Amino acid sequence: MAENLILKARISSMAMADPIVNAAGLATAVWTDLPLTLRDDEVSIVDLDPEESEVFSHENDVAEDYDIIGKGTTIKGSFIKIAYDDLVTLLGGTKEGVDPDFKFHRSGQRALFNKALKFTLKDGNTIVAVNVKGFVQSSMSIGFGGVSKYPFSFKVLPGASDWNVDLVW
Repeated sequence: MAENLILKARISSMAMADPIVNAAGLATAVWTDLPLTLRDDEVSIVDLDPEESEVFSHENDVAEDYDIIGKGTTIKGSFIKIAYDDLVTLLGGTKEGVDPDFKFHRSGQRALFNKALKFTLKDGNTIVAVNVKGFVQSSMSIGFGGVSKYPFSFKVLPGASDWNVDLVW
């Protein structure tokens, strides 16, 4: 009997840890909670379209051969409701002052985000991206009803050269 996978998932929380390099690291990772995400806690995990290349011979109208190269997987979403400590962790920079007069000094150089991500779903299951790299951006709407959001786009990478795993669920 075949097994069907139907995944309609909503996220209840997100967490990060240092990149995981082997299966044993899944159980020993130390996770730090991340802020909520925008749009009903939605995060997209998408395989990018591969690069396709057909090889033709000048005598034939149809391809002689076909080559395909994968482009990998990305994780996209937006953080909201970020605290100053989250800004320092996700964007780089420093937090100065004491409550209630905190100030965030954003660095002119973007911080490279290189972590493992764990998505805990509303049904209790988890999806772990063992190694992601990318940047978190700021997108602030200042003014009446303004919302600050912090979009991210991470490239999903294998855990290690000898552990060719990128997602575990």
